Amino acid sequence: MNRFLKQVFYFGLIGFITLLLLLVFYLTTDPFKVIYTYGSYFENESKGQVAMNKSFVSTSTFLNNHKQLKLDYDSFIFGNSRSIFYEISEWEKHLPKNANPFHFDGSSEAIWTVLKKLELIDKEGLEIKNALLVLDPATLLQDEPKSGHLFITPPALVNNKNTVAFHWTFFKTFISPKFLIAFTDFKLSGTVKPYMTKNKLIQDFSFNYDAITNEIRNDVFEDLIENNEYYTEERMAVFYERETIQQYHQSTIQAPQEEILNSIYTLLSKHKTDYKIIISPLYDQKKISKEDLKFLEKLFDKQNVYDYSGMNEFTNDYKNYYENSHYRPHVATAILKQVYKEN
Repeated sequence: MNRFLKQVFYFGLIGFITLLLLLVFYLTTDPFKVIYTYGSYFENESKGQVAMNKSFVSTSTFLNNHKQLKLDYDSFIFGNSRSIFYEISEWEKHLPKNANPFHFDGSSEAIWTVLKKLELIDKEGLEIKNALLVLDPATLLQDEPKSGHLFITPPALVNNKNTVAFHWTFFKTFISPKFLIAFTDFKLSGTVKPYMTKNKLIQDFSFNYDAITNEIRNDVFEDLIENNEYYTEERMAVFYERETIQQYHQSTIQAPQEEILNSIYTLLSKHKTDYKIIISPLYDQKKISKEDLKFLEKLFDKQNVYDYSGMNEFTNDYKNYYENSHYRPHVATAILKQVYKEN
């Protein structure tokens, strides 16, 4: 019996020491940049980066810049990763000269999180003079917090009520064999190898990042497109054949979504915000449901809602997309011109 207890003790001790070493490694490297504060959460033109929670990056950057740099933002772009292509330099052309814009996006953003970000801005005592809400059916569908390290809600958006769960989620991801092996190899070699990108935990492409506006630009991709080097056979494989007759999404706005959207409208009305709601032109060419569009137009006023879903000049051409999910900046620029020209 004593021998058995000794074995249990030794195994437990080995496990404890291993976990302690992993914790030290985690705290030292902070791979997801969720422990410490950073002036910039991305490295410009880096050849490889750990995939991060963009909503956390946006929220932390907003708070850091507002409190430390005394930047009083008053114009905001909300939405998922598609919203990042509405470039600040283009949006500013349609805003008052003294506007101070900020990208407040998040990966696979939920409409629930958009509301929380609006509430945070309001809580910080800032004005919301101008706003772009870049939406699609997937965004409208999500009426509650999401899980997973890339999507879990930043604690600052919920009064730090999920702080423990937030950090435990990231540490669990860190000690998972898939990530730990890939990250250790990446740190030692400084090279992103093919196997590292399969689980999308480490990215192998570079982009330009502005830490003041929180804007990401895929200049490398645009250069490749200009030189006719982007649409390779591998990249073309994702552009599937689409239906020839207009298809529609099922309605996503039910009672929970209505409550969230009503709260968003109330906040925008409180701030007398000049806002535009844009329904993204997605490659699938499915049109937002008539019921959802009718609700949005009734709540936010038809003149503020612009539907670019379905078959149209933007969705017809695959060259308007990087892949079958994200449209390019020139599409967003053209949409901005149309939206503000009408006003």
